[in-house]
Amino acid sequence: MDKLIFKVRDLKKVYNNKIVLDVDNLNFQEGKIYAIVGPNGSGKTTLLNILNLLEKADEGQIFFYDQEITNKSNSDTLEIRRKITLVNQDPFLFHSTVYDNIAYGLKIRSIPPKVQKSRIRSALNIVGLSGFKDRKANQLSGGEAQRVVIARALVIEPEILFLDEPTTSIDQKHIDVVERVIKKIKKEIKTTVIFTTHDLSQAYRLADEVISLLDGKIIKQVPENLLRGEIIEEEDNLKWFKTAGNIKFAIVSEKVGLAYISIDPRDIILSYEQFQSSARNSFLGKITKIIEQNHLVKLEIDIGIPLVVIITRESFFKMNLNLGSKVYLTFKASAVKLY
Repeated sequence: MDKLIFKVRDLKKVYNNKIVLDVDNLNFQEGKIYAIVGPNGSGKTTLLNILNLLEKADEGQIFFYDQEITNKSNSDTLEIRRKITLVNQDPFLFHSTVYDNIAYGLKIRSIPPKVQKSRIRSALNIVGLSGFKDRKANQLSGGEAQRVVIARALVIEPEILFLDEPTTSIDQKHIDVVERVIKKIKKEIKTTVIFTTHDLSQAYRLADEVISLLDGKIIKQVPENLLRGEIIEEEDNLKWFKTAGNIKFAIVSEKVGLAYISIDPRDIILSYEQFQSSARNSFLGKITKIIEQNHLVKLEIDIGIPLVVIITRESFFKMNLNLGSKVYLTFKASAVKLY
C-alpha cells in the first residue's frame, strides 16, 4: 500500500462566524495526482492554503507522514514548507531571464551552482522549455510563463506540488501542454500533485482522485454546471435562480435565499435558432471550448457564465459546430437541480 503523505482529521475553518471548511476525514497518498473541485466559495482554495501551511485551521489535525503539523512552531513549519511548494493561478516572474527566475529558490537555499545548472536543465526539460533559459520573462506567452513557474517550483524538488487553478488564464493550446506536464511530473519524478480546478473534465483527465467540495464539505457526487447564487421570487410568482453574474434561470422550488444548483449537460438542447418549446430557459451563447470524449463531445459555452453541454459526435458534426459558433441553449426549469 502507498504511503500516506497527508492525513486530515476533523478540519474546520471559520471566517466571519461562518464555517467555510468542514472536512472530517481526507487522505492523500504519495506519488498520486489529486484534483479539488467545486464552485466559487466552496472552500477549495482555503483547503489548499491550509494544506500548504499558508493558513491555519481553527480546529482539527493535519499529519505529514504521520507527523502532526497543525500547531508546530515557526521553525518546524519552515522545515516542512521546504518540502512543499505552491504555484498560484497568476504566475509572478521577475524581470530577468527564465534561467534566473528558476534559479531563485535554489540560490536562497544555497544550492551549489553546478547542482543548480543540473536541476534547472532537468526542470526545463520536464515542462518542455529546454531552449528557453536565456529568454526574457516579458517575452513569454501566458502558457509559457505558467510552465516557467512550475519549473521554478520543481527545481527545489518538493515532495508535494500544489497548483491553484493552473490553467485558468491560458488558452486551450497551452492548457493541453500544461496538462501533459502535470502527467509527466507524476510519471517521471513521482511528486505528489494536489491542484484545484473549476473544470470537472480536466479533473477527471488528470487526477487519480477527485475531491469535490460544496459549502466547505466533501460531497460524493461531482455534478457538472454547479453554480452558487440566490433563489428569488418575482412578480409573476415564478422562482428564479440568480448567479453572481446576474444570469437568471427559471427553476422549480419552494424555497428562496442562497443555494447551489446544477444542470446536467445532457439536459441542455443546442440549436442555431431559438428553440420553440415549453422550456423556460433559453440563452444565446458562444462556444469557447471543444473536447472530444469517445463518442461524445463536451462543449463549454459562454452565456455570460460558462456552461458545459454534452452532445453526440454525430450531432456535433451534423450541426457543423466550431469554436466561436453562436448557439442557443434551451432546458426546462425541472432540469435545474437544487442543493
